[in-house]
Amino acid sequence: MVDQIVETLPISRSCPYAPPAEHVRLREEAPVSRVRLPNGSIAWALARHEDVRTMLSDPRFSSDRRKPGFPVLGSSRQAGDAAGGLPLSLVGMDGPEHRSARRSVVGEFTVKRMAALRPRIQQIVDEHIDAMLAGPRPVDLVQALSLPVPSLVTCELLGVPYSDHDFFQGRSSRLLRRTTPPQERGRIVVELLSFLDDLVARKEAEPTDDLISRQVRKQRDTGTTDHKALVHLGLLLLIAGHDTTANMISLGTIASWARTSRGSSCRSSSTRCSAGSPG
Repeated sequence: MVDQIVETLPISRSCPYAPPAEHVRLREEAPVSRVRLPNGSIAWALARHEDVRTMLSDPRFSSDRRKPGFPVLGSSRQAGDAAGGLPLSLVGMDGPEHRSARRSVVGEFTVKRMAALRPRIQQIVDEHIDAMLAGPRPVDLVQALSLPVPSLVTCELLGVPYSDHDFFQGRSSRLLRRTTPPQERGRIVVELLSFLDDLVARKEAEPTDDLISRQVRKQRDTGTTDHKALVHLGLLLLIAGHDTTANMISLGTIASWARTSRGSSCRSSSTRCSAGSPG
């Protein structure tokens, strides 16, 4: 364990398939160490997989961002402030509170429900790939496929009307784009919360066959109503499902290309990432 500050996070990486040299050094020399976050605060960082697993399963650690000393990155805090402060969501709950919130939505992601949604997901993907093939070359994979597909699938999941797809997709893509300034990111959060607030109200008035409507019915069956919780559930699903999926579409495509390319290589020791021409 190292008490002195040994690194400033986040650490830049040059290769998406290997950790930065600084992270490798922390893992080998200071796997439990103090680091400085972008907002200037100090936190403890774990660099080894087994230590991270131990920490995540230890109830003495909390996911509640409201607690003093929680290591919040600067940009996240600024976005939350701009949005007027977001309430606690599923990913920020502990213990029984988390189990109860998770239990209410876990049924939405069963194999059966995902299989029912699969034809529409396939249609969305096919439409975007067809547009890429028919359009000018080269094409930006992230803008043409990786970003729009997850947001449109989220539209289907939440029951967003087709007429609102452009609004929802445009703002969700800008929200999760790393180059979006913090002030704009906060403004987009406010706009999306307003949109989702209206969407939940419409589902409460006329429930249909989608995740929010089913949550509305479930609340009524249990004699509870929490409009705001459904609004923020929608925002959580957008952020949690969008960024991870968009990243995996892009990185998975690059990995597939690299495996079929001559001389592809990734050298973390020299922090270089390169690939030869397609074979």
